[in-house]
Order: sequence, then structure tokens, then C-alpha cells
Amino acid sequence: MKYLFLLLPLLFASGCIHKKPRSGSLTRTFQMKQVPLTPYHWKIQYDGGGKVLFNPDGSGDLIYQPQQALTSAQTFATLLLLKDSLDVPLTDYAVKIEVTTAKQLRSSTPNDWEVFWFFGNYVQNGPNDKTANYFLLKPNTGVEIGRAFEDVGQHFLKTDEASEMKIGERATFIIVKEGKRFQVYKNGQEIIDYQSGQMPDSLYDQAGALGLYSEDSLIRVHSFAYQRL
Repeated sequence: MKYLFLLLPLLFASGCIHKKPRSGSLTRTFQMKQVPLTPYHWKIQYDGGGKVLFNPDGSGDLIYQPQQALTSAQTFATLLLLKDSLDVPLTDYAVKIEVTTAKQLRSSTPNDWEVFWFFGNYVQNGPNDKTANYFLLKPNTGVEIGRAFEDVGQHFLKTDEASEMKIGERATFIIVKEGKRFQVYKNGQEIIDYQSGQMPDSLYDQAGALGLYSEDSLIRVHSFAYQRL
């Protein structure tokens, strides 16, 4: 059993290419590969003392959750990595995820970041040392992207309160990472576009894995597809 917690003390601080109109709608198309949500395609990096269920109810969904945090000092997490991206890591990509944060698990008041996270460019450098880019959409304070590093380190790159996501809401995200640019679309509408510069305010531009992550929440993934760019 393994768990990971990320401390957030500074929280508030498918290939043809077309031009994106000013409305922010997605007009670029991709040739993505659909990935079955089965143990053959996904590695459980750690389960946070909880459970990972593949197609438990015949829906084809992937359901995962860490164990419940009973005190404010506890935090538990689950991470699954796409095996294809472990075998052949990728630097630039487009990903399409249909997902629901079904429930926040903390017995006391949940934290806003205890939802579904996407990890990209994930590299495990040692037992307690990783580097990755991440995205999440919080129910009260909106979009956040940043870099995760070492055991629990984070550097926030951009936040935007214009778009939020309710617990229990089902949504489709398209995430595009090219060079040092990171874009996210929710249900076809752009919710964030970040063009990074130099460190420390830069994305990790490294070949790595794609990951599905949860902090103290029950996640249901309905579909996953990706394309190398």
C-alpha cells in the first residue's frame, strides 16, 4: 500500500490543424487512439490504501479511490499510469478524457483540490521523487495547472476561476501539450491556455507517462483516448 499527498498552502496565490476562433471553441481535430479501461492497459502506481475497479458494473468504466481520510492531517491518493506511455514515453500529446469526480471522501470538510487530476510527462526518478505536469478543475476555485515534483512538491503555473466543475458532473476534457504550451478544453470550450517561459514558471518538456490521479475522492473514468504529437 502506498499513498501520496500534495500540500497546497499556496492554492490561492483529434491531425488536422486549424486556427482557434476567439470564442474559444475547439476546431482542431485529432486522430486519437482509444484506450480500453482494463488492467492490461493501466498500471496501478499506488492505490492509497483504497481500491481500483475495472468495469465493476458492466459499464466499461474505471473506478478508483484511495482510503478515506479521517483527520485533517491525513491525505491519501491513487495514481494509474498508461502502460503504452510507460513503454514509449511521450513529450507532446493530445488526450481526451471523459470523467466524473463522483464523491469527495474526506470525513470532515473536503478540500477544493480533492477531485480528479490529470498527470502528463510523468517521470519517476526515485522512490519518493517524480516530475510531472498536472491539470485539475476544482468545484469552487476553477482550473489549476502546474508542476509536481519530488514527493509532495508543487509549483503553480496558472489558475482561472472562470470555469468550475461540480462534484458529480460528467465532462469531457481535451488536453493538448505541445512544447511549452498547455491547453485544456471542457466539453469543446477552451478553459485554459498556458504558454510557459523559463523555469520556474515553465512546464516540464520531457518524455514521460500519462496518468490518472485522485486525492481523497472517488473517480469514475468513462473513456480515455490519446495521440502523440
